[in-house]
Amino acid sequence: MKKLLLAAALTFAFAASAQAYTAYLKPSEFYPDDARISVEGSFATSFFEPGIALSGNFVVFEPDGTEGVFSRVEVGAETANLGASLTESGTYRVTTGEILGQVVTLIAENGTWRPLAAGETPAADAETTTLQTVTLSDVYVTRGAPSRANVDSVLGRLALRPVTHPNEVLAANGFQVQAMFDGQPFANAALVLYREGDPETDLDTYFATDANGNATIALPGPGTYVLAARHRANAPAGAQAQVQSYTTTLTFEALSQLYPIAEVREAEPPPVDRHEERRRRRDPRLGRGG
Repeated sequence: MKKLLLAAALTFAFAASAQAYTAYLKPSEFYPDDARISVEGSFATSFFEPGIALSGNFVVFEPDGTEGVFSRVEVGAETANLGASLTESGTYRVTTGEILGQVVTLIAENGTWRPLAAGETPAADAETTTLQTVTLSDVYVTRGAPSRANVDSVLGRLALRPVTHPNEVLAANGFQVQAMFDGQPFANAALVLYREGDPETDLDTYFATDANGNATIALPGPGTYVLAARHRANAPAGAQAQVQSYTTTLTFEALSQLYPIAEVREAEPPPVDRHEERRRRRDPRLGRGG
């Protein structure tokens, strides 16, 4: 019975999201050897096939949790391409932040809700509400030794907090996560797992969280996955709509064995031009600044 109730709730949350795509962020590497990384961001109907480019307030967090700076942000029709420099050792977080969608009016009909058609005027006694989608996508990338400052930081109203470090997920052991809503554990939530090539409408692989919002995601094997949480709730005070439909996704890689930890060396200073140095010493008019 519990499984049937979860499935029904999940289907309702998916239908109520009023969006035909699910967002994701996918890095070129989850554990890069060099100091550069690129990240693809898109709404998709099938993973990881770009459909409509993400255009959120992208942020890259340094391993200590402070905001970094992208070296490149290019938004096309189907995908956003982000570039970042990974100069420090540790785990970086790339996120869209919360992306607010358009506000639509819904009308109650035959025990369910449907969008109000263009030009339609509801009857005076019709039950209506307004709905806005809220999308958030995260991905973690590690250079050198993994760190947890970004992993343990909760962002957004509907959050997926990794318990297992997201760059140290072994397929054989599964992936432990905690779902949170308004900063509190989200009990009895259904988390959907997608593999590469899965359509977003495939809700068959889902996992229920316990009373503390925790779930262990069993994985069929190594590969790149998207974990999605969806939830509909009354909007907070000051929001543009009465109800908000939340979708939060986390992209991660499941491994057959952990990557070796590579040493990250500090950037070396540029080589000294000995000829220029001797010339400056001979000519007192050439100071250090000139």
